[in-house]
Order: sequence, then C-alpha cells, then structure tokens
Amino acid sequence: MKPPKPERNKNSFEVRMAGTRIIFTTLFLIVLCYLLKIQVFSHAGETERTYEKIKVPVPRGTVYDRNGVILAMSVPFYSLYLDSWEIKHAEKREPAYTERLKKELISILDVKPSEIEEKINQKYPLIKKELSLKEYTELKSANLPGTVFQPGYKRVYPNDTLACHIIGFADTDGYGLEGVELYYNGLLQGKEGTSLVLKDGSGELIHSIEKSLEPPEPGKDIYLTIDLGLQFIVEEELKTAYSRYKASSVSAIIMDYETGEILALANLPNYNPNFPERFSASERRNRAITDLFEPGSTFKIVTTAAAIEENVLSPTDIIYCERGKWLVRNHYLRDVHPYEKLTVSEVIEKSSNIGTVKIAMKLGEEKLHNYCVRFGFGTTTGIDLPGEINGILRDLNNWSDYSITAVPIGQEVGINALQSIRAMAVIANGGYLVNPHILRSVQNEPEKIPISRNNHRQKILSKETCEILKSILEKAASPSGTAPLASIPGYSISGKTGTAQKIIDGRYSKSKYLASFIGFINNPEAKLVILVMVDEPKPIYYGGLVAAPVFRNILWHTLQCKNIPPSEKTVDHRMVMRTTE
Repeated sequence: MKPPKPERNKNSFEVRMAGTRIIFTTLFLIVLCYLLKIQVFSHAGETERTYEKIKVPVPRGTVYDRNGVILAMSVPFYSLYLDSWEIKHAEKREPAYTERLKKELISILDVKPSEIEEKINQKYPLIKKELSLKEYTELKSANLPGTVFQPGYKRVYPNDTLACHIIGFADTDGYGLEGVELYYNGLLQGKEGTSLVLKDGSGELIHSIEKSLEPPEPGKDIYLTIDLGLQFIVEEELKTAYSRYKASSVSAIIMDYETGEILALANLPNYNPNFPERFSASERRNRAITDLFEPGSTFKIVTTAAAIEENVLSPTDIIYCERGKWLVRNHYLRDVHPYEKLTVSEVIEKSSNIGTVKIAMKLGEEKLHNYCVRFGFGTTTGIDLPGEINGILRDLNNWSDYSITAVPIGQEVGINALQSIRAMAVIANGGYLVNPHILRSVQNEPEKIPISRNNHRQKILSKETCEILKSILEKAASPSGTAPLASIPGYSISGKTGTAQKIIDGRYSKSKYLASFIGFINNPEAKLVILVMVDEPKPIYYGGLVAAPVFRNILWHTLQCKNIPPSEKTVDHRMVMRTTE
C-alpha cells in the first residue's frame, strides 16, 4: 500500500486559490476602472448626453414717455404643451387617463376633438399658444399630469397709433423692427436664460424635470423725450389738416430748441404697432426723417443769416425786387406779388424770391455753400431713430451757373423735416446747432441714468445775428407778413412759411406743392420750435394759408397744456380757432 502525498495536494489547493484571487481581483479592477470612467472622466459628457439646453424667454424693457406714461410693454402669457413621457406614466396609474385628458382639453380650450387626437400622441406638441387668463387658470386648477405651461412675452402698445412712428414695433421673437424698438434693441431686448431639461433613455425630453442653468436678464426700461400729451395734440391737429386739405401726407414736430429733445413727432398716414402686418410699408414709414423734399422759402433763413453774419448786408439795406419778374442767368425768376424796393428785412417778411437771390449774389456762392454745410444740410442730424437720410447738398464744384439763383430759395437742395426744424432752432437758441434726440434716460437699477447730448452742440452763428433774424421772422408772422394765421394774440411768434413746387418726372409741377411753416415762441418759459408740413394740399396750397393755421393750433394747445401765459395784455385771452375754408 502506497503512502499518501499530502504535500502535492496542498500545493494544488494553493494554486487554485491563487488563481481564484487573481480572477476576482481582475474583475474588481475592471469594474473599478469602468466606474472611474463613468463617474470621473466622463461626468461632463454624460451631463450633456442626458440633458438638453433650452432657452428661457425674457421680457423686453418698458418704454416710457418723459412723464412715465407707458408707451410699450411686455405682457406675460403661457403656451400649452403636452409632455408625452409624463402622460405615459400617468396612464399606468390611471388606465383611462389619456381619454380624460382629451375631454378636459376640449372642454377648457374649446378646440375641435380632431385637433387633440392629431397631437396627443406626439412627443411634445404645442396645443395652444397664448392661453387666455381664464384658460390658464382652469387648466392649472384641473391639475392634469403632462400639461406643460411654457412662459412667453407679448409686446403691447397701449396707445395704439399714438406716437407709432417714434416707438416702432417688435416681432413675435422679441426683436425690434422699427422706431426706438429697433434703434435701442440692445438695451430693450435683455438676455435669455438657459435651463436643462432631462432626457429619457430614448432621447425624449422630460419637461417635468428641469433645472435652471443661467437666469434670464430682463431688458432695461427707457424713458423718451416725448411728452404724450403734446403728441396727442399734434396728432389731433394733423388729422384735421389731413382731412381738410385732402393731403397725401402730413408731418409735424415739436422740439426743445435749446436741448434738441423731441417732444412730439407725428406723420399721417400712420399705423397700429399692435398689428403692423395690416399696414403697408408706406404707412409705417417715418416721413419726418426718411422723406426728401426741396424746402422752398423756409430755406431763405439760411441765406439771410449768412449775409447778416458776414456783414454783407444790414436789415435796413434796400433791395430792388424788379416788380416781380427778373431775367437772371437766362431764366426768369418771379415773385408772387410785384415788389419794387424792399429792405432786407422786408424781403424775408414778404418772402421775395428775387430779393433773396440778390442777397445771395452779394454773399457769393462759396460763402453760401459754407453756411449750408454749417447748418448741417447734406448730412444726417444723428437722430436716434432708424432710417434718417443724408439729404442733398451738392459740392460747390458741381453747382451750375443757375445754382446761385436756386439754392438761396430752397431749390436744388434736398432735406428732411428734422433738418429743417433744426435750422430754425439755431435762430431760436442764439446760434447753436443742436443734436435732435429721442432718448432721455435709461433705467439702470436702482436709478435712472440721464442721457445728455446738449454738450455737443455747435456754435455756428453769433447771438447778434440771431436776434436780428428773430425780429425779422416775427414780422413774417404778423398781419403784414406771409403768415398772419400763425399769430396768437398776446404771444410773440417768429416763423417762416414755405410753398415748394414738387418735382414730378424731372420737372417742377404746377399743381403739386409742399406747404410748410416753421416757427417758435419768443418766451424763455417755452423753448419750443414747431414744424408743420402738408404734402399736396388741395385746393389751396400756400404755406401761410395751409400749414400756418395748423402750427398756431398746435402751439396754442401746447401753451395751455404748459400753462404759459401771454406776455402782452390782450382784450380777450380766449383763442378763436380760425380756419382757412
């Protein structure tokens, strides 16, 4: 009998145990490495895989007038979506839940059953955009699993058409498209937030499981220079003129002649920014800054200002006005009335074309052109509204022999209404070219930051020249001038009429005119300059008969609104609103 071999059996057992330990250690290390890979090295990637970023809407800033009246605001609303993942889980708890959900939606939203049937099986369908307050309240009270209320904001303009060409409008995505909504979109728009929404194993979004990643930043509120009360006055008077004179368009501006603040600006035709798609591009156009026109006789203030500033003539110098008809540079120049001898002051008071051209010839082409440049013609005013045109002022070397007889009386020059009123403001404020602007301040919590552009105004005329012109223009608005209908008893008013023939197919029309009046009140309490333009009025078309009465009515109501008393005693301070019909 052979003896046992215990040593060999012992060694075999130890080998088997060592192998087992190696196998288990290897498996443990594999699992450990896999866990490290998932938990440490792939954590960021896994987050991106299981969550999806979505944008969180943000309200645009509110637009106010100078007195805090709301001009544009963002109103919150909710849109209803269905979360199919949550509906499936609700169905497990309540087998007939989907049918109950359909009935509730049809009842509360008053939608067709076919619409719900079509969308109920989609992953994340939009059921209704912009729920009413009643619909939202009832749906929330019903506590229906799978209903997701997505917040949004709608731009609302509470005053409808009022100040529409200033405010503009924003699209459904919250981006400004016209007016200050476009120009100051960067301030108003704000910054959207970001949230992470969980995905299930099939990649479907689970909107009920959402966490904020980046909070939204609302847009900043802005305050405009506009006075909504004055804006209403202007628009009401324009409506009357637009209808009375059967005009193709009308425009008016009120500006503070010291600061350049636009207090009111309006055009007709106009539009409702709540429904911009219902109106044409022509109706939405801000004609006061986008439309080009020859200024006509209102431009004579530039010619006269240059001659007085350069000491070429004095207000009392005599100009022979050729009895209303003058052959100059192979062209006939005519006046409405046959004047003979007029002083320089009377040339402007009577608006003599012949007298103005003779003043310009004494001044010379180069100096006249230089003053046109000084007054800012041929370049934009820099108004903080989109669409402003440069206008037309040809270089001196491009002038023809006839230009010296045309430019002084507002021909061969193209300007917009804002450039025209700024030129008159120079006379009113003592010689400064101001910067017209709309923005007054920005709300930067916790305070409003005022915006001042008055520091950049440029001195272009002496105060003495401006005082002389004020006196001359005061006579133009007197009973002996071209605009007696602009006068208001007890108030000192300076102004100038314009009656410009329109160019149709390259020729001056004999039936289509642009009537205008620009003026200001000589009162330190009311630093107002007002422009009125009536395009193609019928049947009368003279600026003194058409635009001057509109100017007077706007000014009168403005003075009452601001409680500015007359500077002179009158028998009766009550205003009789005269018409020219």
